[in-house]
Amino acid sequence: MTSGLRCQRRACFATAAALLSVVLLPLALGACGGGTTDANEPNDDLNSASVLAPGTPTEGVIGPDDSDVFQCDAPKGDAMHPFIVTVRSESPQDVELQVGASIPGNWEGITWPGWEVVAKDDHVEVAGQLGKGTILMFLTGASGSTYSIDITWE
Repeated sequence: MTSGLRCQRRACFATAAALLSVVLLPLALGACGGGTTDANEPNDDLNSASVLAPGTPTEGVIGPDDSDVFQCDAPKGDAMHPFIVTVRSESPQDVELQVGASIPGNWEGITWPGWEVVAKDDHVEVAGQLGKGTILMFLTGASGSTYSIDITWE
């Protein structure tokens, strides 16, 4: 009877250890930054690009070997529409932003108009203008870098 009781105790300890690892391991990883998630994922290429709503900052995290891709259509009309893409981060030097465009009728796919990235104190930004098409934003950088990205149109 004593050996049966020992087996039950071992089974209880094994079950308790398994439950603790399921509950505590994710908490420990979250405390160390390993649990940081990005609600925009997957958004690693043009086919899965996250759509930005103008004037609404979107939060994100650069993952290991990650690029985050965002898109936003130009406003309707034939006029040129000025815009500003802003990426805010605690460490803006750890985030790299590239901004291109997809323009209807342009066979190249992505056009790189040479819009310059300007570094400010707590953010980087790109200002440009587009008549018709879609602004494409590509973010890369140090793994674990958190950011918010926003586009505003005039």
